Amino acid sequence: MPIVTRTQRLLTPPPDAPYIVQTVNLPPLALDIPAALLANIPAQHKSWFQQAAHEACPPATWLQPRDWSGAAVLLIPGAGDNRHAFKWLLFQHLLARRLAVLTLDPPGHGDFRTIPCTVENARRTAQTALDWLCAQAGVQRVGAIGISFGGCQVADLAARDPRITALALISTPVRLPPVTRWTVVREVLGLIYLPFSLMLRLPILLAEWRSVPSAWFGEGLYEMIARFDVLGAVRAVGSRPKLILHGTHDVAVPPANAQQIYDASLPERALLWVQRANHVGVALREDAMRALAGWLADHLLMNFQ
Repeated sequence: MPIVTRTQRLLTPPPDAPYIVQTVNLPPLALDIPAALLANIPAQHKSWFQQAAHEACPPATWLQPRDWSGAAVLLIPGAGDNRHAFKWLLFQHLLARRLAVLTLDPPGHGDFRTIPCTVENARRTAQTALDWLCAQAGVQRVGAIGISFGGCQVADLAARDPRITALALISTPVRLPPVTRWTVVREVLGLIYLPFSLMLRLPILLAEWRSVPSAWFGEGLYEMIARFDVLGAVRAVGSRPKLILHGTHDVAVPPANAQQIYDASLPERALLWVQRANHVGVALREDAMRALAGWLADHLLMNFQ
């Protein structure tokens, strides 16, 4: 019998839960399949993939507290991740602070793997998600959270769209060092620093891990990170509030990345080090997710509570 993950439980609330969950398909947008990838698709399937890209409707999940404040957050996950896994603490704390959440699968990820992840596809999808979010009845102010490579995407989006009034970047790379087997081993070893209560529930963590399908990249991840230019993006965000969270024991994206993003940012800015957390572990830390939700609530709910 498969283990039900913590996130799956949260996303299937009972009728009397203090929040609602809705799966939405964002408006269709014409995305691209790079010619090099299209050439490798069997001829009998090419037309299907081309049509799917042309009619692409990004899948997303909308979580809304019943006592909603009118503030909402756009959440974009990292490379190889999806819109749900390992995020139950983040969802819980955002909902507890009366913040609604729109979390989406970028191209090539989760339930949106028929379209490869490229810089242009990711940009169009993020913009469509923001447009949908801002068009919802009751939305008064919007923030954005990006996790790892998702941070590159939301920083780029915030630089281009002033409707994002507060920006949080979790474990976000400026540039990615080569990922080797030793990198993976060190990240796994870093799990020993997880809270003891989570270590006792290792099967649940493994179930969350297995719930994430492999991603389809149309361009190299290193190249895409460079093209999103996080440092240039946070400069362009200007004086809008920015929070940078990073684990002190992150091997995949070393902590120097967070310091560079902070140094490139204009005030208002804040840098929160999550002590002894590795790359994956930040989202699994109760203290870090509580602090993140509190920071967003402070900046998104001001002046209209």
